Parts: sequence; structure tokens; C-alpha cells
Amino acid sequence: MHGVPGGMIRRLFFGFGVVVAFSAPSLAELAMTGAPVAMRAGPASNARIVQRIPGSAEIEVEKCARGWCHASWRNRPGYIPADDVVLGPPAATLPGNQMPPPVVYAPPTYVTPPVWRWDGPYVGTNLGFGAGGW
Repeated sequence: MHGVPGGMIRRLFFGFGVVVAFSAPSLAELAMTGAPVAMRAGPASNARIVQRIPGSAEIEVEKCARGWCHASWRNRPGYIPADDVVLGPPAATLPGNQMPPPVVYAPPTYVTPPVWRWDGPYVGTNLGFGAGGW
């Protein structure tokens, strides 16, 4: 009976490790930016700016640590401050989920009652006659 050589097992485990390593970056979590933000080349505020991302843009976050998130937007990776990341996709982009129409409250309409005015002849307070309005 022939046994499986040790080199073969090592190569198999190595191949499995490579597959896992290359599939891990595809496990990014959908998120969005809370405000316009500059994506940087490194996790530091003085690192080179890779691109500027508008507010409410959908991004893919791989991991967050020490106040910075490694993310990508439009297939360009970089680092974004963790305070500017809102986890989860925007609600309107979920399949079958529509934003409800805005509720509009109209102010009440007030109708002023008509004012009755007599423009004909009248008897005045001193029992005199006259014409015109009072």
C-alpha cells in the first residue's frame, strides 16, 4: 500500500491557503459615507489623498481599526476615517425597497366670512335720514 507523500499534503494545504487568502478581500461589507471625505493612501491624516468621495456614496469596507477603515470606492482602495463611515447600504438601494413618498402637510385654509354692509338709506341715531355705509 502506498501512502500519500508529505510534500503532496503540504502543497494541498498551501493551495487551500492561497484560495482562502484571495477570496477574503471579496468579503467586504457594504457601507456609505456620512459626509464628503478624502480617501487616503495610508491610515493617517497626512497621507496622500487617493480620491475624494462625495457624501452618501456607497463604499465597500474590508476592515476598521484604530480609527481608520480600509475601504474601496469605484475599485480604488484606500483608507477613510472611521467616523465618516456609516455601516450598511443606503436603504433605497436594497432590492424591492423603495423610499416612501414624503408626507406633505398643507396648512389649513381659512376663509374669512363675508362682511355685510348696508349701502342703502338708513335712519341715523339722531333720527335723521342719510345714505351710504355705516
